Amino acid sequence: MRIEDQHGNRWQYHSRSDRHSKIACWAVLFDVMRSCELLREHVTAGKVGFGINHELHDFKQNRKKNLDLVVAKPSTDPAKSLTFAEYGKQMQVCLSDAEAAELANLPVLRAAAVSNVLVALEAKACMTEHQKARPRLFDELASSFQTIHGDTNSAIAAAFVMINCADSFVSPDRNRKKVRAGKYVLNPHKQPAAANGTLEKVMQLPRRSDEREHGFDALGVTMVNCPNDGTSVSVATGMNGLVDKIVTYPSLIQRVSHLYSTKFRGL
Repeated sequence: MRIEDQHGNRWQYHSRSDRHSKIACWAVLFDVMRSCELLREHVTAGKVGFGINHELHDFKQNRKKNLDLVVAKPSTDPAKSLTFAEYGKQMQVCLSDAEAAELANLPVLRAAAVSNVLVALEAKACMTEHQKARPRLFDELASSFQTIHGDTNSAIAAAFVMINCADSFVSPDRNRKKVRAGKYVLNPHKQPAAANGTLEKVMQLPRRSDEREHGFDALGVTMVNCPNDGTSVSVATGMNGLVDKIVTYPSLIQRVSHLYSTKFRGL
Protein backbone atom coordinates (compact mmCIF):
# COMPACT_ATOMS: atom_id res chain seq x y z
CA MET A 1 0.00 0.00 0.00
CA ARG A 2 1.21 3.49 -0.85
CA ILE A 3 -0.16 6.90 0.06
CA GLU A 4 -1.39 8.93 -2.92
CA ASP A 5 -1.11 12.71 -2.83
CA GLN A 6 -3.18 15.31 -4.68
CA HIS A 7 -0.81 15.16 -7.68
CA GLY A 8 -1.15 11.42 -8.16
CA ASN A 9 2.25 10.57 -6.66
CA ARG A 10 2.22 7.44 -4.52
CA TRP A 11 4.54 7.45 -1.51
CA GLN A 12 5.80 4.68 0.74
CA TYR A 13 6.06 7.22 3.56
CA HIS A 14 4.32 10.56 3.96
CA SER A 15 4.85 12.71 7.05
CA ARG A 16 1.23 13.91 6.94
CA SER A 17 -0.11 10.36 7.16
CA ASP A 18 -0.26 8.25 10.31
CA ARG A 19 -0.29 4.98 8.35
CA HIS A 20 3.31 4.12 9.25
CA SER A 21 2.69 4.60 12.97
CA LYS A 22 -0.50 2.55 12.95
CA ILE A 23 1.20 -0.34 11.14
CA ALA A 24 4.18 -0.19 13.49
CA CYS A 25 1.92 -0.28 16.56
CA TRP A 26 -0.06 -3.18 15.07
CA ALA A 27 3.19 -5.10 14.59
CA VAL A 28 4.32 -4.39 18.16
CA LEU A 29 1.03 -5.60 19.62
CA PHE A 30 1.07 -8.69 17.38
CA ASP A 31 4.53 -9.60 18.68
CA VAL A 32 3.54 -8.90 22.29
CA MET A 33 0.53 -11.20 21.91
CA ARG A 34 2.81 -13.91 20.52
CA SER A 35 5.17 -13.45 23.46
CA CYS A 36 2.85 -12.87 26.44
CA GLU A 37 0.81 -15.84 27.66
CA LEU A 38 -1.11 -13.76 30.21
CA LEU A 39 -2.26 -11.30 27.54
CA ARG A 40 -3.52 -14.20 25.43
CA GLU A 41 -5.41 -15.53 28.47
CA HIS A 42 -7.02 -12.12 29.03
CA VAL A 43 -7.98 -11.86 25.35
CA THR A 44 -9.54 -15.33 25.45
CA ALA A 45 -11.53 -14.40 28.57
CA GLY A 46 -12.72 -11.13 27.01
CA LYS A 47 -11.04 -9.10 29.74
CA VAL A 48 -9.24 -6.76 27.30
CA GLY A 49 -9.86 -5.09 23.97
CA PHE A 50 -7.95 -2.64 21.83
CA GLY A 51 -8.57 1.00 20.96
CA ILE A 52 -7.38 3.02 17.96
CA ASN A 53 -6.49 6.72 18.22
CA HIS A 54 -7.67 6.70 21.81
CA GLU A 55 -7.64 10.10 23.52
CA LEU A 56 -5.88 10.18 26.87
CA HIS A 57 -6.25 13.10 29.25
CA ASP A 58 -3.42 14.17 31.55
CA PHE A 59 -5.37 15.01 34.73
CA LYS A 60 -2.50 16.96 36.28
CA GLN A 61 -1.58 19.14 33.28
CA ASN A 62 -5.04 19.17 31.61
CA ARG A 63 -3.39 17.97 28.39
CA LYS A 64 -4.93 15.67 25.76
CA LYS A 65 -3.24 13.37 23.28
CA ASN A 66 -4.40 10.65 20.90
CA LEU A 67 -2.44 7.41 21.18
CA ASP A 68 -2.01 5.17 18.15
CA LEU A 69 -3.08 1.95 19.84
CA VAL A 70 -4.05 0.93 23.36
CA VAL A 71 -4.89 -2.29 25.17
CA ALA A 72 -7.56 -1.69 27.77
CA LYS A 73 -10.39 -3.07 29.82
CA PRO A 74 -13.49 -2.79 27.61
CA SER A 75 -16.39 -0.66 28.84
CA THR A 76 -18.81 -2.30 26.40
CA ASP A 77 -19.29 -5.78 24.99
CA PRO A 78 -17.03 -5.97 21.91
CA ALA A 79 -18.51 -9.26 20.64
CA LYS A 80 -19.36 -7.97 17.16
CA SER A 81 -16.69 -5.31 16.75
CA LEU A 82 -13.61 -5.10 14.52
CA THR A 83 -11.01 -7.76 15.26
CA PHE A 84 -7.30 -7.13 15.53
CA ALA A 85 -6.71 -9.32 12.48
CA GLU A 86 -9.32 -7.39 10.47
CA TYR A 87 -7.69 -4.11 11.48
CA GLY A 88 -4.37 -5.44 10.19
CA LYS A 89 -6.03 -6.24 6.85
CA GLN A 90 -7.50 -2.74 6.71
CA MET A 91 -4.00 -1.32 7.14
CA GLN A 92 -2.72 -3.83 4.54
CA VAL A 93 -0.07 -5.23 6.87
CA CYS A 94 2.12 -7.74 5.00
CA LEU A 95 2.73 -11.03 6.79
CA SER A 96 4.62 -14.14 5.82
CA ASP A 97 2.66 -17.38 5.53
CA ALA A 98 4.02 -18.47 8.89
CA GLU A 99 3.08 -15.18 10.55
CA ALA A 100 -0.42 -15.28 9.03
CA ALA A 101 -0.89 -18.81 10.38
CA GLU A 102 0.29 -17.72 13.81
CA LEU A 103 -2.10 -14.75 13.80
CA ALA A 104 -4.97 -17.07 12.89
CA ASN A 105 -4.13 -19.25 15.90
CA LEU A 106 -4.09 -16.37 18.39
CA PRO A 107 -7.23 -15.66 20.45
CA VAL A 108 -9.50 -13.04 18.85
CA LEU A 109 -8.76 -9.56 20.17
CA ARG A 110 -11.52 -7.06 19.39
CA ALA A 111 -11.85 -3.29 19.33
CA ALA A 112 -13.81 -1.94 22.27
CA ALA A 113 -14.80 1.27 23.97
CA VAL A 114 -11.96 1.90 26.40
CA SER A 115 -12.35 1.80 30.16
CA ASN A 116 -8.98 1.54 31.96
CA VAL A 117 -5.87 1.66 29.75
CA LEU A 118 -3.36 -1.09 30.43
CA VAL A 119 -0.88 -0.62 27.55
CA ALA A 120 -0.47 2.51 25.41
CA LEU A 121 1.62 2.29 22.24
CA GLU A 122 3.09 5.20 20.31
CA ALA A 123 5.21 4.98 17.16
CA LYS A 124 7.27 7.74 15.55
CA ALA A 125 9.65 7.93 12.61
CA CYS A 126 12.51 10.23 11.65
CA MET A 127 12.97 9.86 7.90
CA THR A 128 14.72 13.02 6.72
CA GLU A 129 16.17 16.36 7.86
CA HIS A 130 17.31 14.52 10.95
CA GLN A 131 18.93 17.42 12.78
CA LYS A 132 15.90 19.64 12.30
CA ALA A 133 13.50 16.85 13.29
CA ARG A 134 15.29 15.77 16.48
CA PRO A 135 13.79 18.35 18.91
CA ARG A 136 10.25 17.77 17.63
CA LEU A 137 10.67 13.99 17.78
CA PHE A 138 11.89 14.22 21.38
CA ASP A 139 9.09 16.59 22.45
CA GLU A 140 6.34 14.51 20.84
CA LEU A 141 7.57 11.33 22.49
CA ALA A 142 8.07 13.01 25.86
CA SER A 143 4.53 14.38 25.79
CA SER A 144 3.29 10.84 25.08
CA PHE A 145 4.54 9.20 28.27
CA GLN A 146 3.63 12.31 30.29
CA THR A 147 0.04 12.16 29.06
CA ILE A 148 -0.22 8.38 29.44
CA HIS A 149 0.95 8.44 33.03
CA GLY A 150 -0.96 11.65 33.74
CA ASP A 151 -4.08 9.72 32.77
CA THR A 152 -3.21 6.30 34.25
CA ASN A 153 0.07 5.95 36.11
CA SER A 154 -0.16 2.16 36.20
CA ALA A 155 -0.44 1.89 32.40
CA ILE A 156 2.54 0.59 30.41
CA ALA A 157 3.79 3.43 28.21
CA ALA A 158 5.66 2.00 25.23
CA ALA A 159 7.20 3.72 22.22
CA PHE A 160 8.73 2.46 18.99
CA VAL A 161 10.96 4.71 16.87
CA MET A 162 12.16 4.17 13.30
CA ILE A 163 15.25 6.09 12.15
CA ASN A 164 16.12 6.31 8.47
CA CYS A 165 19.70 5.44 7.52
CA ALA A 166 19.32 5.92 3.74
CA ASP A 167 21.79 8.23 2.02
CA SER A 168 18.93 10.23 0.50
CA PHE A 169 15.18 10.62 0.82
CA VAL A 170 12.45 11.71 -1.58
CA SER A 171 10.37 14.08 0.51
CA PRO A 172 6.74 14.64 -0.52
CA ASP A 173 7.09 18.19 0.83
CA ARG A 174 9.75 18.93 -1.79
CA ASN A 175 7.96 17.16 -4.64
CA ARG A 176 4.62 18.95 -4.74
CA LYS A 177 3.87 18.28 -8.38
CA LYS A 178 3.51 15.22 -10.55
CA VAL A 179 6.84 13.40 -10.53
CA ARG A 180 7.70 11.92 -13.93
CA ALA A 181 10.19 9.18 -14.79
CA GLY A 182 11.83 9.25 -11.37
CA LYS A 183 12.78 12.95 -11.58
CA TYR A 184 12.65 13.48 -7.85
CA VAL A 185 14.05 16.31 -5.78
CA LEU A 186 16.24 14.50 -3.24
CA ASN A 187 17.11 15.30 0.35
CA PRO A 188 20.73 14.14 0.80
CA HIS A 189 21.71 12.68 4.18
CA LYS A 190 25.15 12.72 5.78
CA GLN A 191 25.21 9.15 7.03
CA PRO A 192 25.87 7.63 9.47
CA ALA A 193 26.09 10.95 11.35
CA ALA A 194 22.44 11.89 10.74
CA ALA A 195 21.04 8.60 12.02
CA ASN A 196 23.49 8.44 14.94
CA GLY A 197 22.57 11.96 16.06
CA THR A 198 18.89 11.05 16.08
CA LEU A 199 19.59 7.85 18.00
CA GLU A 200 21.51 9.84 20.62
CA LYS A 201 18.53 12.19 21.02
CA VAL A 202 16.09 9.31 21.42
CA MET A 203 18.34 7.78 24.08
CA GLN A 204 17.90 10.98 26.12
CA LEU A 205 14.21 10.17 26.64
CA PRO A 206 13.50 9.31 30.28
CA ARG A 207 12.84 5.64 31.02
CA ARG A 208 11.41 4.31 34.24
CA SER A 209 11.71 1.06 36.14
CA ASP A 210 9.28 2.04 38.90
CA GLU A 211 5.87 3.73 38.93
CA ARG A 212 7.25 6.41 41.25
CA GLU A 213 9.54 7.55 38.44
CA HIS A 214 8.68 9.24 35.16
CA GLY A 215 9.51 8.08 31.66
CA PHE A 216 8.70 5.31 29.21
CA ASP A 217 8.24 1.82 30.59
CA ALA A 218 9.48 0.33 27.32
CA LEU A 219 11.26 1.86 24.33
CA GLY A 220 12.43 0.33 21.07
CA VAL A 221 14.45 1.68 18.13
CA THR A 222 14.93 0.20 14.66
CA MET A 223 17.19 1.62 11.96
CA VAL A 224 15.77 1.32 8.44
CA ASN A 225 16.79 2.08 4.86
CA CYS A 226 13.94 4.02 3.25
CA PRO A 227 14.86 6.23 0.26
CA ASN A 228 11.10 6.69 -0.39
CA ASP A 229 11.70 6.37 -4.12
CA GLY A 230 9.80 3.13 -4.67
CA THR A 231 12.72 0.81 -3.98
CA SER A 232 12.40 -1.73 -1.19
CA VAL A 233 12.45 -0.61 2.43
CA SER A 234 14.72 -2.75 4.59
CA VAL A 235 16.12 -3.01 8.09
CA ALA A 236 19.57 -1.39 8.25
CA THR A 237 21.23 -4.42 9.77
CA GLY A 238 24.66 -2.87 10.21
CA MET A 239 23.36 0.30 11.82
CA ASN A 240 21.12 -1.64 14.19
CA GLY A 241 24.28 -2.99 15.74
CA LEU A 242 24.78 0.52 17.17
CA VAL A 243 21.45 0.47 19.01
CA ASP A 244 21.85 -0.18 22.74
CA LYS A 245 20.56 -3.62 23.66
CA ILE A 246 18.03 -2.23 26.14
CA VAL A 247 16.15 -0.43 23.33
CA THR A 248 16.34 -2.95 20.48
CA TYR A 249 13.04 -4.15 19.03
CA PRO A 250 13.27 -7.61 20.66
CA SER A 251 13.96 -5.92 24.01
CA LEU A 252 10.87 -3.72 23.54
CA ILE A 253 8.67 -6.78 23.00
CA GLN A 254 10.25 -8.69 25.87
CA ARG A 255 9.87 -5.77 28.28
CA VAL A 256 6.22 -5.03 27.44
CA SER A 257 5.41 -8.73 27.76
CA HIS A 258 7.21 -9.03 31.10
CA LEU A 259 5.61 -5.88 32.51
CA TYR A 260 2.15 -7.01 31.44
CA SER A 261 2.65 -10.40 33.06
CA THR A 262 3.88 -8.76 36.27
CA LYS A 263 1.48 -5.82 36.60
CA PHE A 264 -1.83 -7.32 35.48
CA ARG A 265 -1.80 -10.87 36.78
CA GLY A 266 -4.69 -10.05 39.08
CA LEU A 267 -6.89 -8.54 36.35
